[in-house]
Amino acid sequence: MTPTPGPPDSGQVPAANLAPEEALAAAPQAAESEPAGTGTAEPPALVPPLQTTRRLVGASFDLLSATSNDLRRASFYIGIVVLGTVGPLALASWTIEVVAIHMTPRQMQALLRPEGTVWLGLLGSLAGSGLLVAAVESRALAAAILGGRLAGRAVTLAASLARSRMVFWRVVVGSIMVGVPLLAVQAALNALALSALGPQTDVSVATSTLAAAVIGAPLAYILSGIVLGDVDPFEAVRRSVRVFRARKAAAALVAVFETIATLLVLVGLEVGLDLAQRVFGALGLSPDSGTAGLGIMTIAILAGVFALGTLIFTAYAIAVAPQIVMFVGLTRATFGLDHVGSDGERGPFDGPVSGPRFCWLTRPMLLGFAAGGIGLVAVMVSLAH
Repeated sequence: MTPTPGPPDSGQVPAANLAPEEALAAAPQAAESEPAGTGTAEPPALVPPLQTTRRLVGASFDLLSATSNDLRRASFYIGIVVLGTVGPLALASWTIEVVAIHMTPRQMQALLRPEGTVWLGLLGSLAGSGLLVAAVESRALAAAILGGRLAGRAVTLAASLARSRMVFWRVVVGSIMVGVPLLAVQAALNALALSALGPQTDVSVATSTLAAAVIGAPLAYILSGIVLGDVDPFEAVRRSVRVFRARKAAAALVAVFETIATLLVLVGLEVGLDLAQRVFGALGLSPDSGTAGLGIMTIAILAGVFALGTLIFTAYAIAVAPQIVMFVGLTRATFGLDHVGSDGERGPFDGPVSGPRFCWLTRPMLLGFAAGGIGLVAVMVSLAH
């Protein structure tokens, strides 16, 4: 009597020693061919189906809908990060705009004084660092949440955030490894298109999409390999190429979708700023408004900065969803989530805790918030004198 093969252990691909393409396809085929009623089949939630390329985008939005509550809470966290780091610069710039509304640039520079200019530069650096952290953590956090749900694991927001912090610098390196060749190819394509069509033609969307399809496709799964596959960026590149070979069209779609989603967010942000200016103008709100008007605009600026953070996370969650769906469907790899407990503590998933306790706001982040507050006060004091 031939024994029935057992289910995969903890989501691992059972055919680890096969050739890359065979190993990637083994687990999905075995899961789909398991006879009903044997008592050995994995629960459907633990064995996500391998989606076709045509169904990939639809399955991605289904996954986003299923995790909407977790994603919304995660977007609020990123909103707080952006508010604490970018907010001081926004308020300082708004204060300068109000105080120097009737001044020439030279008069404004004299009013701000050198020390105020230095503090303003520090606030700019803090804002840039905050946006970098928000972008990196948004991608890793979304990957952990979506990957956990797709694999049937109850990964909490705390656990997902802890995982994103563990792989923060690996994700940074991986993003550079993807971004540098993409930007180089896009620049070359832009130059060729402009020379052929003339400088008045906007070809940035077309060249970005083409560069993503050609260069980005083999590197489309680096983020998943780092966050879920638990490997370093260089090994993630090698594994991404293997997954790409298994489904080349799907990898191209993953890369193009992420590029288009990012471009649409940038366009949406520009449209949103223009709309806000029109609304403020229609309501008669400007830097020379009265006390009530200035108060309303200050609150609106803070709300806008917070909304920017939530938008950053939402955009990246949408952008990486197809990557997660295809990566988990092909490899079943969610080993990276084993390093954190459900409460975010470092240790086995839902196992004993080891290492430092989890904190929602780390010490460097709190120091950044404090530095932003000090810088804002310093700029205001410089203007007052």
